[in-house]
Amino acid sequence: MGIERDGETGSVAIGHKQYIDGLLRDYGMEDCKPNATPLEVGYQNLCVLEDCPRANQKQYQSLMGTLLYLAMTTRPDIVHCVAKLAQKCSDPHKEHEVAAKRVLRYLRGTSSLKLHFDRTGVPVYCFVDADWAGDCSDRKSFSGWAFFLAGAAFSWESKKQSIIALSSTEAEYVALSTAAKEAAYVLKLISEMGFETAPTLMIYSDNQSAQCLAKNASFHARSKHIDIKCSN
Repeated sequence: MGIERDGETGSVAIGHKQYIDGLLRDYGMEDCKPNATPLEVGYQNLCVLEDCPRANQKQYQSLMGTLLYLAMTTRPDIVHCVAKLAQKCSDPHKEHEVAAKRVLRYLRGTSSLKLHFDRTGVPVYCFVDADWAGDCSDRKSFSGWAFFLAGAAFSWESKKQSIIALSSTEAEYVALSTAAKEAAYVLKLISEMGFETAPTLMIYSDNQSAQCLAKNASFHARSKHIDIKCSN
């Protein structure tokens, strides 16, 4: 699988440095200038003009498959941008190819990053977020969450929501509900592995309106549409 493992007493670190170096060589980018971020801030170029040149579909799909493997195994820092770019595998344009190569430039400067797991004594916790109407083609939002244990992330996801959120509160609330379902699975899995766990775990969100909505089970005029859409 190409995963590198370093370990000391009571700790372990996993990464993909050699795999990333080989990927950069395959695309002739082993000496490229690194980028500080995997995707431009506020990147919205998922919709392109009809006259925009198309990229080679097979090459783009191959690159996306490689990046998705990295994103799902040891590189949660690229999972959101790769999830966005993978949406265009059926019809990639030069705009998307340029963005994908920016991810490679980011990996060029961060190839040595690893997930470090150590004994911290801190129970499982989760961060969750959403970008409201992040896809300009259909105005659907992306949900993202990451679960942490032993000082590093061990479960993460970035996925387009199935509904069109009419507000940032709704987008964040849907993301919270997705993270809550994963939390139930994580707690059960850890328990079945023989580890003691708390009955609940902390889920952190930066949207106060969504937090209030999650705490108050009653739906009012401004939020009942969420219940209707999510129940169907």
